[in-house]
Amino acid sequence: SMSVLARQSLAVLSLLVLAAACSSGPEAGDITFESVFSPSTEDSVWTATGAAIDDGLLCPSATGVLLGFEDEDGAARTEDDLGSLFGAGEPFVSVSVDSMTCDDGSGAFTLRFINEVDPSRSDATPIVSSTWTITGGSGYETTTGEGTAEESPTAFQGTGTITKE
Repeated sequence: SMSVLARQSLAVLSLLVLAAACSSGPEAGDITFESVFSPSTEDSVWTATGAAIDDGLLCPSATGVLLGFEDEDGAARTEDDLGSLFGAGEPFVSVSVDSMTCDDGSGAFTLRFINEVDPSRSDATPIVSSTWTITGGSGYETTTGEGTAEESPTAFQGTGTITKE
């Protein structure tokens, strides 16, 4: 017959397996969004679709306010800083920071666009490539996201993943 120690070990092990099965790990889902901004007000309108929205990991629409610009290390940049960088004509990284408030009242989040800029490009946009990140705010404290974005003169189209811990 099994020793008492073996029985206890098995009992503890089965409890651990049961606990692991019940605990919900991070949830993740794909997202596609468009952030349309008004050059006159710097406000933006954000709409999103995908599994992340269907599963409630983030709200489907939000209104954004531009908080400002940063460098890749998170240090604030002024409009003058950006003007100087454009004037220098050398490639640089510019991060725009938007405070997003969900239209359904469920919460807020911060949306950052990380743009590789080349002022010497002669075509429509000086933005060579863009990525984005989302950090959760009220109502979405454990929500994060990241992906890539395409830019047009009045909008960013993003694709990527939203994760909720």
